[in-house]
Amino acid sequence: MLINYPKGSLFDSFFVPYRAKILLLYYFLMDNLAVCVYNTVMDNNKIGVLNNIIFQIYNIDDFEAMKREVLNSLRYLIPYKCASFLMASGGGSQIDGSYVNSMLADPVCNPEKYTEMENKYLLFEDRDFSSWILHQNESLAFRITDMISDEERKKTEVYKNCFEPYGLHYSLDLTIASRGQLLGDLTLYRGKDESDFSDDEVWCARLLCRHLNSRFYVNKYGHLTVQKVGIGQIGNLIEQFGLTKREAEILYMVMQGRKNDEICEELFVSQNTLKKHLHNLYHKTGVTSRVQLLTLEKDR
Repeated sequence: MLINYPKGSLFDSFFVPYRAKILLLYYFLMDNLAVCVYNTVMDNNKIGVLNNIIFQIYNIDDFEAMKREVLNSLRYLIPYKCASFLMASGGGSQIDGSYVNSMLADPVCNPEKYTEMENKYLLFEDRDFSSWILHQNESLAFRITDMISDEERKKTEVYKNCFEPYGLHYSLDLTIASRGQLLGDLTLYRGKDESDFSDDEVWCARLLCRHLNSRFYVNKYGHLTVQKVGIGQIGNLIEQFGLTKREAEILYMVMQGRKNDEICEELFVSQNTLKKHLHNLYHKTGVTSRVQLLTLEKDR
């Protein structure tokens, strides 16, 4: 059977080591099987924790608070010694007043004392053997031990300066990316006296990837929709009809000709929730159809 993957994707990179390509293909296949094993790799308690984390990703409005709450909850799904979010830097970042040529920046750690470790990592990021993954701009979950042997890794500058001094040994990384853009990174760490992350835990992490990708993308670009709604073609309608922020977003997207499925995906709402918002819009604006919504501005 032939397996097709997008041309230009991380599997298509000639400089990726052969062993790493095989492992990446493995994770690619596991991602597609993740939903199938959802009910077999987790007990009811963990399913509840996973659902709670997904709820936090979409419903905690403050982005920084969301990251902290997700990190705190993650320890009950995938136990760790420390965990951190890093944001995509766009090519560089400032650490202690000095410019660093790194792809990541602004660590948020749990416990917070490991922020020092992540800042130190940013100084060595360009010497991290796995940093090529960030350049692929694709979402992926992987264990560091699947990329390199323990013996080889212990010799690296990253391990000697960032892992060993802080009692860290194992890591599970999630690159956060959407629409061909790197948005951030989530890393979970364990000590040498603990076990490595299991296949089941990698699957659990993969289940979170799509949700983190969407939230990080909206955090970076989603505000554009709100700005256009507030000052664009329907700005007067918001005030006239007393629309809420969410109703204004939906009205704007309807006027753009967006379909219900597209609106639900971008705003992270269900079809039933969207129908309720549309019903409220019809009631407030005095229309009875989607077509009439499209003519509101013209009728003014």
